[in-house]
Amino acid sequence: MSRITDDPEHSPRDCATKHRHHHSAGRRRLLIGALSAAASLLALAIILWLTLRPSSPRFTLLAATATAPNATAGGIVRLDAAFVAHNPNAHAAVLYDRLQAHASYAGVQLVTAAPLPPFQQAQGDAVLTASLSSSSAAASTAETAEARQSTLLLRVRVEGKLRWKVSAWVSGSRALTAECVAVVVPSQLTAVVVQGSQCATTLQ
Repeated sequence: MSRITDDPEHSPRDCATKHRHHHSAGRRRLLIGALSAAASLLALAIILWLTLRPSSPRFTLLAATATAPNATAGGIVRLDAAFVAHNPNAHAAVLYDRLQAHASYAGVQLVTAAPLPPFQQAQGDAVLTASLSSSSAAASTAETAEARQSTLLLRVRVEGKLRWKVSAWVSGSRALTAECVAVVVPSQLTAVVVQGSQCATTLQ
């Protein structure tokens, strides 16, 4: 036997309504809690990124010796270059991979690319060295350019892959290019020496 009461708070219809309201309020609190947690994590990630956001490394052509084609056996242009890679980040190390140096002298592309070993760099400077050479045919073109022009351009480019490392986290690879350009005055000496040329560094 069911008992019917005149009290509206105890009627079956009102009990069902209160149950639905209670269930809806619970879901609302759960949703608010999840959104708050997500917002907190996002804010923490933004703070960490702004604090640890890596700045791009900088490259400088420390010194380069370009041996003139008329001073080498077989008429080969030879270039020995030294770079300084500077990592300005106190909290992020730089991982360099697949580095290669390319160069051109007096408009002549030196045909051999010099591979550079991969390495990890903490904050500070690291010195890299590379040796490149041209073919005999290209060397004659460089010699002609030296005879005709009062100034020549020496271009040295470093290409490779870069990753950031912050503690145990390692980022994905980005393409690195450092382009160094120096103005060279031809001389009758056996070699032309270039010192202190800032390089334009780009990441993609």
